[in-house]
Amino acid sequence: MRPSWDDHFPDRAVLAGEVEKMVSAFVETLRDVIPEGEIAGIYLKGSAYKEWESPLDYVPELSDVDIHLRVVDSSAAEKRIQDTETALMVQSQVERRFSQKVSDPLHVPRPQLLLLNTLEREENYVPSPRKTVKVLFGEEYPLGDYSDECMIRAMDCKRLGEEAEYLRTFALHAIDKPYKYIWTSVRTINWHIAPSGPRILSLLGMPPEDAWSMNRTRVVAFLIEKGEEAVARDYSSYYTHGWKYFLSGYRDHDAARNALSSAVRVLRRGVEIAGSWSSMHNLEGGGSCSRV
Repeated sequence: MRPSWDDHFPDRAVLAGEVEKMVSAFVETLRDVIPEGEIAGIYLKGSAYKEWESPLDYVPELSDVDIHLRVVDSSAAEKRIQDTETALMVQSQVERRFSQKVSDPLHVPRPQLLLLNTLEREENYVPSPRKTVKVLFGEEYPLGDYSDECMIRAMDCKRLGEEAEYLRTFALHAIDKPYKYIWTSVRTINWHIAPSGPRILSLLGMPPEDAWSMNRTRVVAFLIEKGEEAVARDYSSYYTHGWKYFLSGYRDHDAARNALSSAVRVLRRGVEIAGSWSSMHNLEGGGSCSRV
């Protein structure tokens, strides 16, 4: 269930170095485009920064390299980076810088830029645990308040339950994507499957801050400890088949289909757990969501 970094996989130090080069290319470009006085902070978070204990923790070109930008004046910065020509220029400059830093990469890390100011306007948003975030430039990352575990679990329950709608339409989304087009489905479902592990652990009673601090290797271990062996197996399977798909040069479409099947099973179980947790705490009826 837990693969090891053996000769079957590329050297993780090389992969990590390429992630670092992509991040630096992006930070350098952002600082060129946005006046320094308008940048409050730039941060790296998520699986690209957490410890890579096993290949589950980072899958080349499937795992996001999450870069969060926090600006002093969100309206001015949003107008600047949402300008199409500016965005395309940033994209071009990132490519140029990365190519200069790595002439023959094993992979091209996939950056994902999010404006932290936008996230902070969302209801009940809680910043990631600080230990899972690296400050790349500027001020300290905002400190998340994890004291209200009840509220955080309720949000985790809501998000897991909402996957029922995604699953309802998934088959029609995937049915017309043979050959290379299946990559769209594998990529899209990643945004659903990745947070499902921590959310399930949160609803199973783990302190949410702990659940959201773990890499996937540890998420799998604790899912097993909590009695969710099938979820642990399928959660692992999505990433191991993602690796197989990558290592085949994206030619092993059966590996991609196996990844999708595994992910769907995890999401289905997540919906079940969310439903049980919601009923147990009678949230719709105004019941308590006290820690279990």
